[in-house]
Amino acid sequence: MSPLVRIKDNGEQLDGHPVLEILLSNANAAVTLFSFGATLQKFEIEVPDFHKRDIVLGYNDWETYRKTYEKRPNAYFGAIIGPIAGRVTNAKIPFKNDFFQFEANEGPHLLHSGKRSFSNVNWKLLSFEEIPYPQVTFLLETKACDIEHPGHLRCEVSYTLKNFALEIKIDSIALEDTLANPTQHSYFNPNGHQGSVLDTEAWIAADSYVELDNEKLPTGRMLPIKGDTSLPSLNKLEYPLHSLFEGLDLSFILNAKQLQAQLIAADGFKLRFDTNQPVFQVYVGGETNIPGKDEIRYHRYSGICLEQQAEPDAPHHENFSDIYLLKGQRKTNNILINFEQHK
Repeated sequence: MSPLVRIKDNGEQLDGHPVLEILLSNANAAVTLFSFGATLQKFEIEVPDFHKRDIVLGYNDWETYRKTYEKRPNAYFGAIIGPIAGRVTNAKIPFKNDFFQFEANEGPHLLHSGKRSFSNVNWKLLSFEEIPYPQVTFLLETKACDIEHPGHLRCEVSYTLKNFALEIKIDSIALEDTLANPTQHSYFNPNGHQGSVLDTEAWIAADSYVELDNEKLPTGRMLPIKGDTSLPSLNKLEYPLHSLFEGLDLSFILNAKQLQAQLIAADGFKLRFDTNQPVFQVYVGGETNIPGKDEIRYHRYSGICLEQQAEPDAPHHENFSDIYLLKGQRKTNNILINFEQHK
């Protein structure tokens, strides 16, 4: 019987650790991960009645991921985003009766924690196991990685491949007073990474979303979907995102504990998403200048991100989630991606 967890050392050291490629597999799926960015590089699924498919966008090797961070803009394919996902107004946040100023990386603002973040450092392998399921856990600490961030934060990310689901858990542990709002940033396409999400039905359990200004920064207002003349009618159970794919980049406030989002391929193959976070930041895109896996040229409709997180720019809005952590506090961000099929 072949091992369910395989670890390959790429022969290079980065940030004090070997750069690793890790394969998790079972009878229904195989997941490939890079320690660089704690990145989900490949998610291949083969279940009865459907052809085999890789449902996430990405690149063939970790070196290409590293090269993309030398360019702007960057797609952040498959990476862990943090310590703070999304945009922060003027790259500045209130902290300890003062302000903490980040180095801006999107005009005057901060996007996905700046130029050096969770996404473009090499994570350390903390542990792996095969029983009860193939699982791997990565870790980093912000100060050890020279990540610009107030306080000191430890983060542990685990990927667990269950029989018909991939569970991703991001644990943020405050070593000093700090804050955290991370996410996993894969672009999904249930048709396969070489396809288009225009052939996909996408649904989300939400009845409101965060209003943005013309710089894509939250205004602090939550707008109702139902009755909003700029959006299609609300389905009785879920909101049809596929009618909005053109330029979609919105934070939807989830209103259910289970079956919070679903992507349905043209052939009926389904992906279901559930999280313990209050928001799915939904973004459609993937267009890059660098060829992706299998030399695929990704385009503006190649994939859809469902970024599980608190509201973006939360420190600037009292009605948004509290993302601050006191020393010793822990915050856990979970997402479960289910691919069990029912005819």
